[in-house]
Parts: sequence; C-alpha cells; structure tokens
Amino acid sequence: MLITDAWGEPVELDELDAAGLLSVLEGDRLRGRGVERDKLRVAAQWCVLHPATADAGVACWDPSGLPGVLTEDESLGGEGTPAVAGFAAEPLGAALGVSTHAAKKLIADALDLQHRLPQIWKRVEVLAVEPWKARKVAELSHPLSRAAAADVDAALAPVLASCSFAAIERAVAHAVATHHPELVAAGTALAKDTWDVTLGHPRPDRFTGTSWLTATGDSLDLTAFYDRITQIAAELAEAGDEDPLGARRAKALGVLARQGVDGAEADLLSLIGTEPSVAEGALIGTEPSVAEGAGTAEAADTTPRRRRGLRGPRTHLYLHASLCDVLGLHPGQQLSCGDVERLGDVVLDRIRAWVGDSESTITPVLDLDREWAVDGHDAPEAMREQVILRDGHCVFPWCQAEARACDLDHIRSYVPMDEGGPPGQTNPDNLAPLCRRHHRCKTSGRWRYRRLPDGTFEWSGPHRRSYLVAPFGTIELHPN
Repeated sequence: MLITDAWGEPVELDELDAAGLLSVLEGDRLRGRGVERDKLRVAAQWCVLHPATADAGVACWDPSGLPGVLTEDESLGGEGTPAVAGFAAEPLGAALGVSTHAAKKLIADALDLQHRLPQIWKRVEVLAVEPWKARKVAELSHPLSRAAAADVDAALAPVLASCSFAAIERAVAHAVATHHPELVAAGTALAKDTWDVTLGHPRPDRFTGTSWLTATGDSLDLTAFYDRITQIAAELAEAGDEDPLGARRAKALGVLARQGVDGAEADLLSLIGTEPSVAEGALIGTEPSVAEGAGTAEAADTTPRRRRGLRGPRTHLYLHASLCDVLGLHPGQQLSCGDVERLGDVVLDRIRAWVGDSESTITPVLDLDREWAVDGHDAPEAMREQVILRDGHCVFPWCQAEARACDLDHIRSYVPMDEGGPPGQTNPDNLAPLCRRHHRCKTSGRWRYRRLPDGTFEWSGPHRRSYLVAPFGTIELHPN
C-alpha cells in the first residue's frame, strides 16, 4: 500500500519502520493543519464576496434565520468584524456537508481570527498552531470587546501551540476582569439567565431506554439535592440494591419523583431489581402523538397508587409498533422491539413496563401513503402528523431539526383560491417539514426544491449546486 511520507514522496507502508511511521503521521498532521487553515481562508473570502447590504440584510445567530436590519456593528463575528449578508452561511455549509449552524461558526471564527486575533492568525497561516485550537480561542473571546480580544491575542499567541485549555480559559477570564469588570460584578445575576433543567436523549442507536437529565442552578440548592440523592442511593444499598453507586443515584431520582405531596418517602424496596427505573424511563412533558402501526399508547397521569404515597409519572411515548405486540396478545411471542421516537428501538417488555400501570388512549392508525387534499392553506392535524411521521426531520440539506419542531412548507408556493389558485394545493405530496430558518431561506428565493416520486427531495441552491436529501442523509449532486 502506497502512502505519502513526511517529504511528500510515495513509499510502501509495510516497508516503514516505527520511526518512519511516526514521520508519516507528522507529515499528515501538517497537511491536516493546512486543510483546516484553508477552510478558514475560504470562509473569510466568502464574507468578502457576501457583504451585508440593505437588500440582503445581515446574517445573524437567530435560529429562525430572519436577517437583521443592517447596522454598522452587527456581524456573525465579534465586535469590529464586517457584517455578512443574510443566508450567506447556507451554501457554504452545504458545500462542506455540515449544518448551517456549523457554517456560521466557521464564518464567525474566520472573521474573529483575521480581524480581532491577528497574531494568532499569523501563526495559523504558517501552520505553527493547530487551527482547531485557534478556533477555540476565537469562540471563547467572541463575546468580548475588541480591546479585550486584543489582550487575549497578545497573551496567547506566543504560547498557543503548547498551552492547555485551562491556560486559554485563564487568559480569557483575565481579559474579562480587565475590560469588563461589570460582567464579573453581575456574574451571579447573569448566571440566572442560564439556569434550566433539561431532558435529553441519546442517538437512537445508543442506550435505548435511557435519558439524561441536566440541571443548572444555584450551587447551594443543587449541592443539597445531590446530597439527598446520594443519601437515598446509600439507603437503597442498605436495602439490598447491588447496582453501582451511579445507577442507584439515578434510581434515587425516581424515589424523589414518587414521593407524595405530604412528603412521605417512597417504598425503596419497590425500585430494587425493578426494570426499568423511572430515571431510565419515558419521555416527559412532550406532546401526544399519533403513531405509525396499530396506534399510539399515551400513558395518562392516572397510575394506580400501588405504592404508598406515590404519584404516577406523566409519560407520552411516540410509539411505532403493533398494538397486539405491545399488549402481548400473540401467544409464544419472541422478544421484539418497537420504535420510540427520540429513543430508538426499545424492547417491548420495557415499553409494557412503562405503560402497564397507566390508562392508555389508543389513537387510530395513520396511512402514511394516503393521498388526500384540502383547499385551505393550513394542513389538518392528521395531514401534519402524516408528513411529520413520513419525513422525520427538516428536509433541507444536512439539517436534522426534528419535524415536530418544524414548519410545514408548501413546496410549490400556496396561492389563495380567491387569487386564482387551484384547489387541493395543501396535500402531503406538496408539504414538507422545514425548520424556521430554512423555511425562510427557501421563501427568500435563494433555494428551491421538489419532492421526487420515491419520497426524496432534490434541492437547487446558489452557484449551480444541487443536493438530494434522502432518509439516510444528504448526497451532493453534480453541479447544474
């Protein structure tokens, strides 16, 4: 197998000794720096070719994508960088095969490095610094004033090639203290804007039936809460639970969730050896849905209080499975799975455990291939559900925004009937989910698309580039 050595010459890989292999890696490292540097160069030049104007508006961080009003100091980059035209990031991201947000970050880093961190940029240019490390400095210093960014630049440029993330963070913190003492003084008040409790789910192919709960808040409150779940975890161990400490802490969240309004303790023994635990359990607080297959099992907050002082959790499962399979009505049924939205494939035994103690409402089946139409602009709820289940996510190239959070776009623009529009314009074949940003991008006329008979979407963008969006991803087509 031929490979390029550190001097750019082809050599046989299996003829290299250990020192030779390391030399090849060093050469690849430098070439990799060059590729990443050139991406930043191209992004910066892209901004030169796409300046903000009164007609184009200003590219902004607003996820809705509505271009801002042109002002002197508005930009994707930090203070002192030139403004970029609205929707300039979409073609760049599509060409790179990344999301629009990733393209905006590349543009912002390129602008900040060239205009606010020139000493670091010089070292990136000569491949003396890893571009990803320079981009990290740009990201952390992005909210600061131009003067503060200059201090960060002067402090880190000579040492960036060898310094750690901790050193980068210290340099930025020092610049904040020097140039923005008001941010330090108001740190506590500002931090409250970031307080939240969020529930997340892994990719569908990993850890099915498990979710992550993240809390950000007052240190004293969260410390007390952490101590409480650790105490409950210890009580579970004393009661015979042999799971690791981390798993018992997760189960402790279920104990707290099941405590009655009078503060009575949940029955700890009920969680020992029980699968699944509440901490591993179902989606909370989501909207009820119609499911593909035999119907949707929606578990209401009517769990029988079999355990003293317990309150049943409210769970909504977007379940795609046969109802007979879920209820175990097939004699001799083998172990099988159902598809739960956001969680992926889940063993039916676990699904039955989630909803077994609850009243379930079954919603009729949707035919995803149903052909029907209405004359009004807004799609009926059943039609919206059909399109959401059919496509699953925003159908713009490389966008994976969940369809439930998207707008329903008329692929061929809707024309009101009293203005000469034909009947039946609102139908599944003429509808597709687009996130708000890409909906506005399409409406602006910069992009157009069509739905093909096989259910894929063909997009045509600026600069004669086309893309095919299929269920498994995005394919770049030959230039027009």
